[in-house]
Amino acid sequence: MLKALIVAADSVEPNIILKNKELFPTFNRLIEQGVSSAYSAYVQKGYYGSYSSEQNWASIYTGFEPGEHQINTSNVRGEIRQPVMNDFDELQPFWEVLNEYGLSVGLWAAVACDSPVPINGYTVAVGYETINTPIHNREAPRHIQFCTKDISVAYCLNGEPPPRLYPKTLAQQGYSFEELKRNPSLAEEAVSKYCFQDALPNFKAELDYWSTAIMRTQAEHPVDVLYLFTPTTDLIAHCSMCCDNNPVLLSAYQMLDETMGELIDALKPEISIFLSDHGQQNFKDLIPCSDKAVQKEAFAARDDVLWLQNGYIAFEAHNGALLFTAHALKGTFIAAGKGIRPASISGMRTVDIYPTLLEMFDIQIPECRFGFVMDVFDKEVINEEKLYKPNAIKRKSIGLLQTHSVSITDIVINELYIANRFADITVIGIAKYEEIFLGNPRVAGFVPFDNFKMSDYDEVYCGYYDDVNKQMYHTRIF
Repeated sequence: MLKALIVAADSVEPNIILKNKELFPTFNRLIEQGVSSAYSAYVQKGYYGSYSSEQNWASIYTGFEPGEHQINTSNVRGEIRQPVMNDFDELQPFWEVLNEYGLSVGLWAAVACDSPVPINGYTVAVGYETINTPIHNREAPRHIQFCTKDISVAYCLNGEPPPRLYPKTLAQQGYSFEELKRNPSLAEEAVSKYCFQDALPNFKAELDYWSTAIMRTQAEHPVDVLYLFTPTTDLIAHCSMCCDNNPVLLSAYQMLDETMGELIDALKPEISIFLSDHGQQNFKDLIPCSDKAVQKEAFAARDDVLWLQNGYIAFEAHNGALLFTAHALKGTFIAAGKGIRPASISGMRTVDIYPTLLEMFDIQIPECRFGFVMDVFDKEVINEEKLYKPNAIKRKSIGLLQTHSVSITDIVINELYIANRFADITVIGIAKYEEIFLGNPRVAGFVPFDNFKMSDYDEVYCGYYDDVNKQMYHTRIF
Protein backbone atom coordinates (compact mmCIF):
# COMPACT_ATOMS: atom_id res chain seq x y z
CA MET A 1 0.00 0.00 0.00
CA LEU A 2 1.38 3.38 -1.03
CA LYS A 3 1.28 5.60 2.04
CA ALA A 4 1.66 8.95 0.31
CA LEU A 5 1.80 10.49 -3.15
CA ILE A 6 3.31 13.97 -3.30
CA VAL A 7 3.07 15.89 -6.58
CA ALA A 8 5.06 19.11 -6.57
CA ALA A 9 5.02 21.73 -9.31
CA ASP A 10 7.00 24.92 -9.55
CA SER A 11 5.15 28.25 -9.33
CA VAL A 12 1.56 27.02 -9.46
CA GLU A 13 -0.57 30.03 -8.55
CA PRO A 14 -3.01 29.07 -5.75
CA ASN A 15 -5.58 31.73 -6.64
CA ILE A 16 -6.07 30.16 -10.06
CA ILE A 17 -6.64 26.72 -8.52
CA LEU A 18 -8.82 27.86 -5.64
CA LYS A 19 -10.96 30.29 -7.68
CA ASN A 20 -11.54 27.90 -10.62
CA LYS A 21 -12.16 24.62 -8.80
CA GLU A 22 -14.61 23.41 -11.42
CA LEU A 23 -11.72 23.21 -13.91
CA PHE A 24 -9.64 20.95 -11.69
CA PRO A 25 -11.67 17.93 -10.51
CA THR A 26 -8.78 16.16 -8.80
CA PHE A 27 -7.61 19.21 -6.86
CA ASN A 28 -11.22 20.08 -6.04
CA ARG A 29 -11.90 16.59 -4.66
CA LEU A 30 -8.80 16.75 -2.48
CA ILE A 31 -9.75 20.22 -1.25
CA GLU A 32 -13.27 19.10 -0.34
CA GLN A 33 -12.01 15.97 1.42
CA GLY A 34 -9.01 17.57 3.11
CA VAL A 35 -7.19 20.88 3.46
CA SER A 36 -5.89 23.64 1.25
CA SER A 37 -3.86 26.78 1.75
CA ALA A 38 -2.47 29.68 -0.22
CA TYR A 39 0.52 29.73 2.11
CA SER A 40 3.19 32.43 2.46
CA ALA A 41 6.34 31.57 0.52
CA TYR A 42 9.89 32.92 0.43
CA VAL A 43 9.39 35.37 -2.41
CA GLN A 44 10.28 39.02 -2.68
CA LYS A 45 7.53 41.11 -4.21
CA GLY A 46 8.98 41.89 -7.61
CA TYR A 47 11.80 40.93 -9.89
CA TYR A 48 14.47 42.48 -7.65
CA GLY A 49 16.17 40.36 -5.00
CA SER A 50 13.79 37.42 -5.33
CA TYR A 51 14.33 34.17 -3.51
CA SER A 52 15.00 31.33 -5.93
CA SER A 53 12.94 28.19 -6.43
CA GLU A 54 15.86 26.14 -5.15
CA GLN A 55 15.77 28.08 -1.87
CA ASN A 56 12.05 27.50 -1.48
CA TRP A 57 12.18 23.80 -2.28
CA ALA A 58 15.17 23.30 0.02
CA SER A 59 13.12 24.88 2.81
CA ILE A 60 10.22 22.55 2.00
CA TYR A 61 12.59 19.56 2.03
CA THR A 62 14.27 20.43 5.33
CA GLY A 63 12.10 22.80 7.36
CA PHE A 64 14.97 25.31 7.53
CA GLU A 65 14.80 28.91 6.37
CA PRO A 66 16.95 29.84 3.34
CA GLY A 67 19.56 31.53 5.50
CA GLU A 68 19.90 28.32 7.51
CA HIS A 69 20.18 25.72 4.74
CA GLN A 70 22.10 28.07 2.37
CA ILE A 71 21.14 26.18 -0.77
CA ASN A 72 20.53 28.44 -3.76
CA THR A 73 20.41 28.24 -7.55
CA SER A 74 24.14 28.71 -8.13
CA ASN A 75 25.52 29.28 -4.66
CA VAL A 76 25.74 26.59 -1.99
CA ARG A 77 27.15 27.80 1.34
CA GLY A 78 29.43 30.26 -0.42
CA GLU A 79 30.51 27.92 -3.23
CA ILE A 80 29.59 29.12 -6.73
CA ARG A 81 28.00 25.99 -8.21
CA GLN A 82 24.69 24.21 -8.73
CA PRO A 83 23.24 22.32 -5.73
CA VAL A 84 23.42 18.52 -5.68
CA MET A 85 21.73 15.90 -3.54
CA ASN A 86 24.50 15.42 -0.98
CA ASP A 87 24.25 19.12 -0.12
CA PHE A 88 21.36 18.00 2.08
CA ASP A 89 23.65 15.85 4.23
CA GLU A 90 23.14 16.82 7.89
CA LEU A 91 20.04 18.87 7.01
CA GLN A 92 17.71 15.89 7.57
CA PRO A 93 15.56 16.29 4.43
CA PHE A 94 12.16 14.65 4.63
CA TRP A 95 13.25 11.56 2.69
CA GLU A 96 16.08 10.92 5.13
CA VAL A 97 13.76 11.24 8.14
CA LEU A 98 11.18 8.96 6.53
CA ASN A 99 13.97 6.45 5.87
CA GLU A 100 15.00 6.58 9.54
CA TYR A 101 11.47 5.58 10.49
CA GLY A 102 11.47 2.65 8.08
CA LEU A 103 9.64 4.25 5.17
CA SER A 104 11.05 3.93 1.67
CA VAL A 105 10.90 6.88 -0.72
CA GLY A 106 10.95 7.27 -4.51
CA LEU A 107 12.12 10.71 -5.62
CA TRP A 108 11.31 11.69 -9.20
CA ALA A 109 13.02 14.72 -10.78
CA ALA A 110 13.31 16.55 -7.44
CA VAL A 111 14.90 19.98 -7.82
CA ALA A 112 18.41 20.42 -6.33
CA CYS A 113 18.90 16.64 -6.27
CA ASP A 114 21.30 16.14 -9.17
CA SER A 115 24.11 13.60 -8.67
CA PRO A 116 21.80 11.34 -6.62
CA VAL A 117 23.04 9.39 -3.62
CA PRO A 118 21.67 6.09 -2.25
CA ILE A 119 18.54 6.25 -0.09
CA ASN A 120 16.08 3.64 1.16
CA GLY A 121 14.05 3.59 -2.02
CA TYR A 122 15.50 5.28 -5.08
CA THR A 123 16.16 8.64 -6.73
CA VAL A 124 15.52 9.41 -10.39
CA ALA A 125 17.23 12.74 -11.01
CA VAL A 126 17.06 14.72 -14.23
CA GLY A 127 19.41 17.35 -15.58
CA TYR A 128 19.09 19.84 -18.42
CA GLU A 129 20.74 23.04 -19.60
CA THR A 130 18.83 26.27 -19.04
CA ILE A 131 18.45 28.38 -22.18
CA ASN A 132 19.25 31.94 -21.12
CA THR A 133 20.13 33.42 -24.51
CA PRO A 134 18.11 33.95 -27.72
CA ILE A 135 19.60 30.98 -29.55
CA HIS A 136 17.71 29.39 -32.43
CA ASN A 137 17.34 25.94 -30.85
CA ARG A 138 14.58 26.15 -28.21
CA GLU A 139 14.86 22.59 -26.88
CA ALA A 140 17.07 21.55 -23.96
CA PRO A 141 17.55 17.78 -23.74
CA ARG A 142 16.83 16.16 -20.38
CA HIS A 143 19.12 13.44 -19.06
CA ILE A 144 18.23 10.89 -16.41
CA GLN A 145 20.66 10.34 -13.53
CA PHE A 146 20.83 7.38 -11.14
CA CYS A 147 23.24 6.30 -8.46
CA THR A 148 24.66 2.80 -8.98
CA LYS A 149 22.28 1.22 -6.45
CA ASP A 150 19.22 2.37 -8.39
CA ILE A 151 20.26 1.39 -11.89
CA SER A 152 17.59 -1.35 -12.01
CA VAL A 153 14.93 1.36 -12.00
CA ALA A 154 16.22 2.46 -15.42
CA TYR A 155 14.54 -0.57 -16.99
CA CYS A 156 11.15 0.84 -16.01
CA LEU A 157 11.76 4.03 -18.00
CA ASN A 158 11.15 4.47 -21.71
CA GLY A 159 14.45 6.12 -22.60
CA GLU A 160 15.10 9.78 -21.81
CA PRO A 161 12.25 12.17 -20.98
CA PRO A 162 11.05 14.69 -23.57
CA PRO A 163 13.28 17.76 -23.97
CA ARG A 164 12.47 20.95 -22.08
CA LEU A 165 10.90 23.37 -24.54
CA TYR A 166 11.54 27.11 -24.33
CA PRO A 167 9.30 29.74 -25.94
CA LYS A 168 10.02 31.20 -29.34
CA THR A 169 12.12 34.34 -29.37
CA LEU A 170 10.59 37.57 -30.59
CA ALA A 171 12.87 37.38 -33.62
CA GLN A 172 11.50 33.91 -34.44
CA GLN A 173 8.01 35.41 -34.23
CA GLY A 174 9.01 38.20 -36.63
CA TYR A 175 9.23 41.08 -34.15
CA SER A 176 11.70 43.10 -32.15
CA PHE A 177 11.07 44.33 -28.61
CA GLU A 178 11.80 47.93 -29.50
CA GLU A 179 9.23 48.00 -32.32
CA LEU A 180 6.62 46.48 -29.98
CA LYS A 181 7.36 49.23 -27.44
CA ARG A 182 6.86 51.87 -30.15
CA ASN A 183 3.68 50.31 -31.54
CA PRO A 184 1.10 49.19 -28.91
CA SER A 185 -1.23 47.75 -31.57
CA LEU A 186 1.57 45.60 -32.93
CA ALA A 187 2.36 44.44 -29.39
CA GLU A 188 -1.27 43.37 -28.94
CA GLU A 189 -1.11 41.50 -32.22
CA ALA A 190 2.08 39.70 -31.23
CA VAL A 191 0.73 38.63 -27.84
CA SER A 192 -2.58 37.46 -29.28
CA LYS A 193 -0.79 35.29 -31.83
CA TYR A 194 1.73 33.64 -29.54
CA CYS A 195 1.84 33.06 -25.80
CA PHE A 196 3.73 29.75 -25.61
CA GLN A 197 0.93 27.53 -26.95
CA ASP A 198 3.49 24.99 -28.15
CA ALA A 199 4.37 24.30 -24.50
CA LEU A 200 1.17 22.28 -24.01
CA PRO A 201 1.93 19.15 -26.08
CA ASN A 202 5.47 19.18 -24.72
CA PHE A 203 4.18 19.40 -21.12
CA LYS A 204 1.66 16.61 -21.77
CA ALA A 205 4.46 14.40 -23.09
CA GLU A 206 6.55 15.16 -19.99
CA LEU A 207 3.73 14.30 -17.60
CA ASP A 208 2.86 11.12 -19.51
CA TYR A 209 6.49 10.05 -19.43
CA TRP A 210 6.75 10.45 -15.65
CA SER A 211 3.36 8.95 -14.79
CA THR A 212 4.00 5.87 -16.95
CA ALA A 213 7.47 5.42 -15.44
CA ILE A 214 6.16 5.85 -11.89
CA MET A 215 3.40 3.28 -12.34
CA ARG A 216 5.80 0.73 -13.85
CA THR A 217 8.40 1.32 -11.16
CA GLN A 218 5.89 1.15 -8.31
CA ALA A 219 4.77 -2.26 -9.64
CA GLU A 220 8.32 -3.62 -9.74
CA HIS A 221 10.10 -1.60 -7.04
CA PRO A 222 7.37 -0.43 -4.65
CA VAL A 223 8.06 2.30 -2.10
CA ASP A 224 6.01 3.80 0.72
CA VAL A 225 6.18 7.44 -0.43
CA LEU A 226 6.37 8.82 -3.97
CA TYR A 227 7.47 12.37 -4.78
CA LEU A 228 7.20 13.79 -8.32
CA PHE A 229 8.35 17.28 -9.31
CA THR A 230 7.95 19.31 -12.48
CA PRO A 231 9.55 22.72 -13.12
CA THR A 232 7.62 23.28 -16.34
CA THR A 233 4.64 25.09 -14.81
CA ASP A 234 7.00 27.91 -13.87
CA LEU A 235 8.24 28.44 -17.43
CA ILE A 236 4.74 28.21 -18.89
CA ALA A 237 3.38 30.82 -16.47
CA HIS A 238 6.26 33.21 -17.06
CA CYS A 239 5.72 33.14 -20.81
CA SER A 240 1.94 32.83 -21.16
CA MET A 241 0.25 34.95 -18.46
CA CYS A 242 -0.56 37.89 -20.74
CA CYS A 243 -4.21 38.17 -19.68
CA ASP A 244 -6.63 37.05 -16.99
CA ASN A 245 -7.28 33.29 -17.00
CA ASN A 246 -4.91 32.71 -19.88
CA PRO A 247 -6.06 29.53 -21.67
CA VAL A 248 -2.52 28.18 -22.08
CA LEU A 249 -1.83 28.35 -18.35
CA LEU A 250 -5.26 26.98 -17.43
CA SER A 251 -4.72 24.06 -19.81
CA ALA A 252 -1.32 23.32 -18.28
CA TYR A 253 -2.84 23.25 -14.79
CA GLN A 254 -5.62 20.98 -16.06
CA MET A 255 -3.02 18.57 -17.43
CA LEU A 256 -1.34 18.52 -14.05
CA ASP A 257 -4.69 17.91 -12.35
CA GLU A 258 -5.46 15.06 -14.74
CA THR A 259 -2.06 13.43 -14.20
CA MET A 260 -2.43 13.56 -10.44
CA GLY A 261 -5.89 12.04 -10.74
CA GLU A 262 -4.54 9.19 -12.87
CA LEU A 263 -1.76 8.49 -10.36
CA ILE A 264 -4.22 8.51 -7.44
CA ASP A 265 -6.60 6.16 -9.24
CA ALA A 266 -3.81 3.76 -10.20
CA LEU A 267 -1.74 3.80 -7.00
CA LYS A 268 -4.44 4.47 -4.37
CA PRO A 269 -2.27 6.32 -1.86
CA GLU A 270 -3.44 6.70 1.72
CA ILE A 271 -2.50 10.40 1.59
CA SER A 272 -2.35 12.66 -1.48
CA ILE A 273 -0.51 15.99 -1.44
CA PHE A 274 -0.12 18.69 -4.07
CA LEU A 275 2.13 21.67 -3.52
CA SER A 276 4.01 24.48 -5.20
CA ASP A 277 6.85 26.61 -3.87
CA HIS A 278 5.23 29.98 -4.70
CA GLY A 279 2.82 31.44 -7.21
CA GLN A 280 2.89 33.70 -10.27
CA GLN A 281 1.49 37.13 -11.04
CA ASN A 282 1.78 39.61 -13.86
CA PHE A 283 4.06 42.53 -13.12
CA LYS A 284 1.06 44.88 -12.96
CA ASP A 285 -0.04 43.11 -9.78
CA LEU A 286 3.19 44.12 -8.07
CA ILE A 287 1.90 47.69 -8.19
CA PRO A 288 -1.91 47.50 -8.07
CA CYS A 289 -3.22 51.03 -8.51
CA SER A 290 -6.29 52.54 -10.16
CA ASP A 291 -4.31 55.70 -10.96
CA LYS A 292 -2.29 54.54 -13.97
CA ALA A 293 0.11 57.47 -13.75
CA VAL A 294 1.01 56.60 -10.17
CA GLN A 295 1.24 52.92 -11.08
CA LYS A 296 3.70 53.65 -13.88
CA GLU A 297 5.73 56.00 -11.69
CA ALA A 298 6.01 53.34 -8.97
CA PHE A 299 7.25 50.64 -11.35
CA ALA A 300 11.04 50.84 -11.26
CA ALA A 301 11.55 49.42 -14.78
CA ARG A 302 8.77 51.55 -16.30
CA ASP A 303 10.81 52.48 -19.38
CA ASP A 304 12.07 48.96 -20.08
CA VAL A 305 8.77 47.12 -20.53
CA LEU A 306 5.73 46.77 -22.74
CA TRP A 307 2.59 48.36 -21.28
CA LEU A 308 -0.11 46.29 -22.98
CA GLN A 309 -3.55 47.73 -23.65
CA ASN A 310 -5.20 45.31 -21.18
CA GLY A 311 -2.98 46.68 -18.38
CA TYR A 312 -0.54 43.77 -18.39
CA ILE A 313 3.21 44.35 -18.46
CA ALA A 314 5.89 42.39 -20.31
CA PHE A 315 9.69 42.34 -20.33
CA GLU A 316 12.00 40.93 -22.95
CA ALA A 317 13.58 37.93 -21.23
CA HIS A 318 17.26 37.07 -21.50
CA ASN A 319 16.30 34.11 -23.69
CA GLY A 320 14.65 36.43 -26.23
CA ALA A 321 11.00 35.66 -25.45
CA LEU A 322 8.42 37.83 -23.72
CA LEU A 323 8.27 37.52 -19.93
CA PHE A 324 4.93 38.33 -18.28
CA THR A 325 5.23 37.35 -14.65
CA ALA A 326 7.14 37.59 -11.40
CA HIS A 327 7.00 35.03 -8.63
CA ALA A 328 4.05 35.70 -6.34
CA LEU A 329 3.96 35.61 -2.55
CA LYS A 330 1.68 32.61 -2.10
CA GLY A 331 2.32 28.93 -2.74
CA THR A 332 -0.21 26.10 -3.10
CA PHE A 333 -0.73 23.39 -0.47
CA ILE A 334 -3.46 20.74 -0.82
CA ALA A 335 -3.63 17.50 1.19
CA ALA A 336 -6.22 14.82 1.86
CA GLY A 337 -6.32 11.28 3.16
CA LYS A 338 -5.70 9.20 6.27
CA GLY A 339 -5.62 11.22 9.48
CA ILE A 340 -6.47 14.54 7.77
CA ARG A 341 -9.82 16.18 8.50
CA PRO A 342 -11.52 18.71 6.22
CA ALA A 343 -10.28 22.11 7.34
CA SER A 344 -9.24 25.49 6.05
CA ILE A 345 -5.70 26.67 6.76
CA SER A 346 -4.67 30.24 7.41
CA GLY A 347 -1.31 31.57 8.52
CA MET A 348 0.71 28.75 6.94
CA ARG A 349 4.29 29.41 5.81
CA THR A 350 6.87 27.45 3.83
CA VAL A 351 8.64 26.16 6.95
CA ASP A 352 5.36 24.60 8.16
CA ILE A 353 5.20 22.10 5.29
CA TYR A 354 8.06 19.93 6.61
CA PRO A 355 6.69 19.48 10.17
CA THR A 356 3.13 19.02 8.90
CA LEU A 357 4.32 16.33 6.46
CA LEU A 358 6.22 14.46 9.19
CA GLU A 359 3.18 14.63 11.48
CA MET A 360 1.17 12.82 8.79
CA PHE A 361 3.45 9.83 9.44
CA ASP A 362 3.50 10.18 13.25
CA ILE A 363 7.17 11.12 13.13
CA GLN A 364 8.90 13.31 15.70
CA ILE A 365 10.13 16.57 14.17
CA PRO A 366 13.93 17.00 14.32
CA GLU A 367 15.37 19.74 16.50
CA CYS A 368 15.97 23.35 15.44
CA ARG A 369 12.87 23.65 13.25
CA PHE A 370 10.81 26.76 13.84
CA GLY A 371 7.86 25.83 11.63
CA PHE A 372 4.55 24.60 12.98
CA VAL A 373 2.33 21.57 12.51
CA MET A 374 -0.91 22.80 10.99
CA ASP A 375 -4.05 21.93 12.97
CA VAL A 376 -5.62 19.69 10.31
CA PHE A 377 -5.57 16.22 11.89
CA ASP A 378 -8.31 13.99 13.25
CA LYS A 379 -5.74 11.76 14.96
CA GLU A 380 -3.60 12.16 18.05
CA VAL A 381 -0.93 14.74 17.25
CA ILE A 382 2.55 13.38 18.03
CA ASN A 383 4.20 16.81 17.89
CA GLU A 384 1.73 18.56 20.19
CA GLU A 385 4.28 21.18 21.21
CA LYS A 386 4.61 22.21 17.55
CA LEU A 387 0.88 22.55 16.87
CA TYR A 388 -0.03 25.90 15.32
CA LYS A 389 -2.12 27.85 17.83
CA PRO A 390 -2.09 31.46 16.63
CA ASN A 391 -4.68 32.61 19.15
CA ALA A 392 -2.32 31.66 21.96
CA ILE A 393 0.36 34.05 20.71
CA LYS A 394 0.15 37.82 21.19
CA ARG A 395 0.68 39.67 17.93
CA LYS A 396 2.78 42.83 17.83
CA SER A 397 2.27 45.99 15.84
CA ILE A 398 5.11 47.07 13.53
CA GLY A 399 5.41 50.38 11.73
CA LEU A 400 7.66 50.65 8.68
CA LEU A 401 8.74 54.06 7.45
CA GLN A 402 8.94 54.36 3.67
CA THR A 403 12.43 55.72 3.15
CA HIS A 404 12.94 54.51 -0.43
CA SER A 405 11.03 53.90 -3.63
CA VAL A 406 8.01 51.60 -3.67
CA SER A 407 9.95 48.68 -5.18
CA ILE A 408 12.75 48.83 -2.61
CA THR A 409 10.29 49.36 0.25
CA ASP A 410 8.52 46.18 -0.83
CA ILE A 411 11.76 44.28 -0.26
CA VAL A 412 11.96 45.67 3.29
CA ILE A 413 8.32 44.71 3.91
CA ASN A 414 8.97 41.12 2.96
CA GLU A 415 12.10 40.75 5.05
CA LEU A 416 10.25 42.22 8.03
CA TYR A 417 7.38 39.84 7.41
CA ILE A 418 9.69 36.83 7.29
CA ALA A 419 11.53 37.87 10.45
CA ASN A 420 8.38 38.71 12.44
CA ARG A 421 5.85 35.93 12.09
CA PHE A 422 3.27 37.15 14.58
CA ALA A 423 3.16 40.81 13.64
CA ASP A 424 0.92 43.22 11.76
CA ILE A 425 2.92 45.55 9.51
CA THR A 426 1.73 49.08 8.77
CA VAL A 427 3.53 51.14 6.16
CA ILE A 428 3.97 54.83 6.96
CA GLY A 429 4.57 56.47 3.64
CA ILE A 430 3.67 58.78 0.77
CA ALA A 431 -0.12 59.00 0.51
CA LYS A 432 -0.39 58.42 -3.23
CA TYR A 433 1.12 54.93 -2.83
CA GLU A 434 -1.46 53.75 -0.30
CA GLU A 435 -3.35 51.54 -2.76
CA ILE A 436 -0.13 49.90 -3.93
CA PHE A 437 1.11 49.09 -0.44
CA LEU A 438 -2.29 47.79 0.68
CA GLY A 439 -2.25 45.50 -2.36
CA ASN A 440 0.62 43.62 -0.74
CA PRO A 441 -0.93 40.77 1.31
CA ARG A 442 1.88 41.15 3.85
CA VAL A 443 0.80 44.68 4.73
CA ALA A 444 -1.95 45.13 7.34
CA GLY A 445 -2.37 48.91 7.08
CA PHE A 446 -1.16 52.20 5.70
CA VAL A 447 -0.71 55.60 7.38
CA PRO A 448 0.39 58.80 5.59
CA PHE A 449 3.48 60.48 7.02
CA ASP A 450 1.39 63.37 8.37
CA ASN A 451 -0.64 61.02 10.58
CA PHE A 452 2.28 58.99 11.97
CA LYS A 453 2.61 58.59 15.73
CA MET A 454 5.52 56.52 17.02
CA SER A 455 3.54 55.51 20.09
CA ASP A 456 0.94 53.68 17.99
CA TYR A 457 3.38 50.80 17.39
CA ASP A 458 5.26 48.23 19.43
CA GLU A 459 8.22 48.54 17.08
CA VAL A 460 9.15 50.92 14.25
CA TYR A 461 11.65 50.20 11.45
CA CYS A 462 13.13 51.88 8.42
CA GLY A 463 15.06 50.43 5.51
CA TYR A 464 18.41 51.41 4.11
CA TYR A 465 19.90 50.49 0.78
CA ASP A 466 23.53 49.65 -0.02
CA ASP A 467 23.76 50.85 -3.61
CA VAL A 468 27.29 49.47 -4.08
CA ASN A 469 26.44 45.88 -3.12
CA LYS A 470 22.76 46.16 -4.12
CA GLN A 471 21.67 44.97 -0.69
CA MET A 472 18.62 46.06 1.29
CA TYR A 473 18.59 46.14 5.09
CA HIS A 474 16.23 47.31 7.81
CA THR A 475 16.90 48.65 11.28
CA ARG A 476 14.71 49.16 14.31
CA ILE A 477 14.42 52.81 15.39
CA PHE A 478 11.82 52.39 18.14
